[in-house]
Amino acid sequence: MKNMQASLFKLPRRSLMALAVAALVTACGGEGGSNDDHAHSDTVVDTAGRLALAENSAAGVRVYDLDSKAVVATYSMDNAPSALYTSPGGRYVVAMQRLQDKVQFIDSGIWQEDHGDHLHDYKQAPAAVAWALTGSRPTHYDVQAGKQAAFFMDGDSTATPVKNAGVRLVTDASIAAKRIDASMDLAYPIHGLGEPVGNKLLTVFRAADATSTLPTHLDLYQRTGSSYTFDRRLGTRCEGMHGSFSSGNYTAAGCNDGVIVVTHTGATTVTDRMVTTPLRVGTIAGHPKLTSQFIGIATEGTTAAPPVTTRFYAIDAANGTSATLVLPGWQDGRVRRAHAFDRSGRQFAVLDDQGALRMATRNGAAWVAGPVVAGVVPAMPTAAPWPAIAVNLAKDELYVTDPVAKQLVTVNSQTGAVVSRAALGFTPSAITWTGITR
Repeated sequence: MKNMQASLFKLPRRSLMALAVAALVTACGGEGGSNDDHAHSDTVVDTAGRLALAENSAAGVRVYDLDSKAVVATYSMDNAPSALYTSPGGRYVVAMQRLQDKVQFIDSGIWQEDHGDHLHDYKQAPAAVAWALTGSRPTHYDVQAGKQAAFFMDGDSTATPVKNAGVRLVTDASIAAKRIDASMDLAYPIHGLGEPVGNKLLTVFRAADATSTLPTHLDLYQRTGSSYTFDRRLGTRCEGMHGSFSSGNYTAAGCNDGVIVVTHTGATTVTDRMVTTPLRVGTIAGHPKLTSQFIGIATEGTTAAPPVTTRFYAIDAANGTSATLVLPGWQDGRVRRAHAFDRSGRQFAVLDDQGALRMATRNGAAWVAGPVVAGVVPAMPTAAPWPAIAVNLAKDELYVTDPVAKQLVTVNSQTGAVVSRAALGFTPSAITWTGITR
């Protein structure tokens, strides 16, 4: 699954911010209506946002306020979350429950509204959302930054009758209204993806002569209202398709022989091509501010000789090229346990299997070696849950879960240095950040 925490960005503020307003504001927005008594100027709530943390093998999700550095609410989901993500606008926690065919939501209580002539921030108590999205095996969560997100439901070939795959589209507004924005269903179950870009949707097809159960092609759909209509099947074959990301005018997905790159040439049109890599790419990392740059993540080796090693490739979608990206001090036998971009998109951080954080820095048109910080996670687990990383989009911090020490580790996203370690009192299995992008 895709770590989607680095993909939730909004457009920059259109005017200079007024002085910060420290009081909680509940007059308008969300489900509570609105009024126009406030001043017509930008209203800023000075907040670092909130984290949502899932406890391993438990249904509880804790909301951790980064301003007070305390858990301010705990919510019991219907089942233990398989993953936590953030809604495309940054307000809601998305609690996936894959094996139970369900997605639930928590209102973090922090959001921003565009009032036309000014922007308005809000901070209030978190709350459970009395609505759940259902569908067969919700697995991938693909975001168009700041706008919309698609759940890809894999379906279930073992069910009687068979349950087919499908896509469900949401926005922050639709979650507040307790509904989906649009949907479509495939005629078969498949482990796939659904990338929404404007009114277009890229989803998957598997050819009859596929070499695995994974997709081989991307299908283009066009949205009208709450439904999608098939447009065409893209010509580039992508055997073993897995992992995707959309940024700017590009969508990238991993393949056995590289990365398929789709260029969005118009409101309804696209072109496609393959960018080759030496190894199969199974994960795509991207950032909304790197609008033509992606990082493909691959695995080399299956036994002790050669050792299993994670490899990285810098994908230039605009020029159709790939290059090996070597993180500082990365050696054969090192394995990625978690990764994330910082809020600016300039720092790419990878936590390795020894608990060290290794960073690459975007310098102009190239990636250069960044900091290496050992011991961010002093004792690495020997089995899942592995550490996870959440990115703060309001300040320069990353948050790393330490399942062995049962801690939340705060890291400076520019230097990699550990800022603090907070005891959690439980084993964390997933984490996501919610708040207002700065």
